[in-house]
Amino acid sequence: MRPLEGGDYSRVPTGQTNTPATFAGGRQAWTVQQLPHRPGHPGATLIHVIGCQPGGTPLDLDQIRDAFKQPRAVACRECNAASSLP
Repeated sequence: MRPLEGGDYSRVPTGQTNTPATFAGGRQAWTVQQLPHRPGHPGATLIHVIGCQPGGTPLDLDQIRDAFKQPRAVACRECNAASSLP
């Protein structure tokens, strides 16, 4: 992608922020996506900052820390979920 000529992009973020997302009540939240087992690829748990993946039940900090302890649990690289944890 390239900027359009004459456009003012001074207020456009150039990277992802590490600020945790929040849900109702202003609390931090994450969601978990279960990736199914496929031949040659074991299933996995993908952890997102809330809003990255549509749907999913919001999880609080204690719940998401427990989710990270599960085998084959990884943070989403798109939403930078790993750096959103305090």
